[in-house]
Amino acid sequence: MLLPGKLHRRQAATTVELATIIVVFTVLLFGILEYCLILYTYNIVENAAREGARYAVVNINDSILVSGTQSTVQTMMCDLDQKMSGYSCSVYQADANGNDTGKAVTNAQFGQFICVDVSITYVPITPGLGLLKTFTIRSKCNMGSEAN
Repeated sequence: MLLPGKLHRRQAATTVELATIIVVFTVLLFGILEYCLILYTYNIVENAAREGARYAVVNINDSILVSGTQSTVQTMMCDLDQKMSGYSCSVYQADANGNDTGKAVTNAQFGQFICVDVSITYVPITPGLGLLKTFTIRSKCNMGSEAN
């Protein structure tokens, strides 16, 4: 036979166990969401750099090459350049490794490399977890010029 006092003690234990599980589940859920947002941001930055490089190598003879490329990259950023800090986009003539050669982009001959370097500072949405700090997501795309 169960006594009424023992029943209340069991309910309190269940409440404590449930609270512990809910905390662990919530932290895990927010961690998964944060990881997904990091991957999303990385994919957006990588795609924007690739599309910017594609624009640059096709329009190499354009007088507004750098600003047109930066505009293309900004369009591909899906407003992340506005929502996050530290956005930058560089367009330059590069060697095969993506290092800046210091030469003007508009002087690139056929086969010379044009590099688009896009970076953004990622600020986590769950700073209370303490696991993630602000960090930079960066992507460089290097393509050969199609100049005539």
